[in-house]
Parts: sequence; structure tokens; C-alpha cells
Amino acid sequence: MAEKDWNSDDAWGDIPEGEFCVYGTVYTVPEHADKVEAVYKETTRLAQAEAGVVYYCLSRDAADPSIFHFFERYRSKTDFQQHNDQEIIQKLVSSGWMKDVKAVFVKPITP
Repeated sequence: MAEKDWNSDDAWGDIPEGEFCVYGTVYTVPEHADKVEAVYKETTRLAQAEAGVVYYCLSRDAADPSIFHFFERYRSKTDFQQHNDQEIIQKLVSSGWMKDVKAVFVKPITP
């Protein structure tokens, strides 16, 4: 599988303007999945203090523990970028522990 540059401008495709959700799946190298979970525990803790993060949830797949699922909601693209610019996220992205990430960006349904 070709390596993807998650920091490139076109890595994520079209992100909606304003508040949006992103959900998807992270496929990890199986022998590094426990390390990825440890990083995700910390990013979940950190996200609680990020003003631009509305909701942040990560889970590990019960059938295949090398797979993680995520559902996140941000106030703006800038907030999403600030979240992903954190050192802990950048280290994970460059670690070689992830094989692929599939993400979908959508506008939330609002009342």
C-alpha cells in the first residue's frame, strides 16, 4: 500500500465550511496497535480541553484489534487543523504504525 502524506493539502479532500463531523477507520500495523491505543488514550484526554473540539470518540474494533474507529466533531477546519498539528498527532502520523486511514467529512444535522 502506498504511503499517504496526511499533512498534504489534499490528503483529506473537501472539508465542509463551519462546524463539521469526521468519521472513519484507522488501519494499523498489528504489532503496533497497542501503541496506537496508548496514543489515542492521550489524544482523547487532550481533546477534552480543546475549545474547537465538540466531540471526540475513538474505539478499537472487537473483531480485529488492529483497527480503530473514530467519530469527531469540530467547530471549524481551523480547529481540526490545530488538533492535528499537535506534536502527539504528528508523531503518530510519522511513526509508520498506521497502514491507512479512511475518513468521511460531513455536515452535522442540527435542530
